[in-house]
Amino acid sequence: MGDKKEQGARMEALLEELEGIRDVYRLDVKQFIGFVRERKLPIVEGFKEYAAWIEEEHEGKRYSPATINRKLTAARSRVRYAFKHSAFAADLRRRYQLEEILKTAKLKKIGAAAVPSSKVLDIEEARKLVKQVKDTTVKLMVTFLVRTGVRVSEMLRLELTDLGAAKDGLVPVRVTGKGGKERTIHVKDDFVERLRGHFRGTTYLFEHNGKRYNRISVTNRIKHEALRTLGREVTAQQLRHTWAAIQIKRGRSVNAVAALLGHSNPAYTALMYPETGLKPEESFLELEKMDDAEAENK
Repeated sequence: MGDKKEQGARMEALLEELEGIRDVYRLDVKQFIGFVRERKLPIVEGFKEYAAWIEEEHEGKRYSPATINRKLTAARSRVRYAFKHSAFAADLRRRYQLEEILKTAKLKKIGAAAVPSSKVLDIEEARKLVKQVKDTTVKLMVTFLVRTGVRVSEMLRLELTDLGAAKDGLVPVRVTGKGGKERTIHVKDDFVERLRGHFRGTTYLFEHNGKRYNRISVTNRIKHEALRTLGREVTAQQLRHTWAAIQIKRGRSVNAVAALLGHSNPAYTALMYPETGLKPEESFLELEKMDDAEAENK
């Protein structure tokens, strides 16, 4: 009886440790740990049952393929972490067995769909939006998204420690994307100084009262300002689409654009951003220069 209680206590300590890891998977891990905890399952057995469970219908709804993939990836990350810190970590046979089990849960294939022209701003709309947004906080966020093509969640996660030393007028910025994959983008040093001067963050580049901004709140504020200036709602994702479409129309390498977007497969990028009707000379560099000059004259 004592052994079972001790095993249960060790199991709960492990689940709490896995749940407490702060990374991009945290919210999905919470569901996985809750599933294992409720059914009192070992981690590996729990993963197999969880993989089957997330494909089932729940309250009349099913998870999308993308959501299933994200949840599976999150659960796998914790199972691997648990094994790596177990007494069996050095046992190759057990490691191979574990990987075979993890592979039984296949990720869903997701076909890339072309981004419709209605989801891409033309160069004049992009200029107008950046120029006429009245809320300084939103203006700087919109400008950053248009200039870099990052996801809004990636932008809001940026910490001051992600900023490198400026060189030739550009600051290298480390961005952590989906699956914890890192990439580097470059931002003009004077614009970085404007961001730091306005947000005055101590931890995050975009900070409010010592905390990170809420993604949904930021998205809604962008929609509101776009509705006021352009007469229609524009999401942060549309700003990302706009950046990518214009870069490709400029003749930029699809591989280069894919790397900056954080896409692991350039073919996916090529399918998403086909012909958009934008002129090759219409680039964000031109927009950036215009806005910087206006800012300096104010």
